[in-house]
Amino acid sequence: MKLHHTPPPPSPQIPTECFQVVIYLAKPSPAFPELEMRACEDYALAHNWDVTLTILDDETEKPPEQRPLLLAALQSISDKTAGSILIPSKAAISPLDGEFDDFAAQVEKAGGFLQVARR
Repeated sequence: MKLHHTPPPPSPQIPTECFQVVIYLAKPSPAFPELEMRACEDYALAHNWDVTLTILDDETEKPPEQRPLLLAALQSISDKTAGSILIPSKAAISPLDGEFDDFAAQVEKAGGFLQVARR
């Protein structure tokens, strides 16, 4: 008597892609923002997020809509290469609540969100 062995059906593949984020750091002084970068990297690591790009912007005196590097981070949301812009604090975008809220709305309209690493 012959036994026929039927292999088990293949198990469904579970997607293992990490959530993609862009770290945006404002650099208002000549010093490198080491603590801010570490806070963002630690936050991403704790949430199993993959950092696709880190942007260091020294044009912090301009409003958000006039900063090419910040707009590049926003473009990564529009292009779906990242789902969030991770910032160390709201001040990285603007010290003015209205400007921060307006930019956050643009990020949401593009399909992502702003995430503050520390409060």
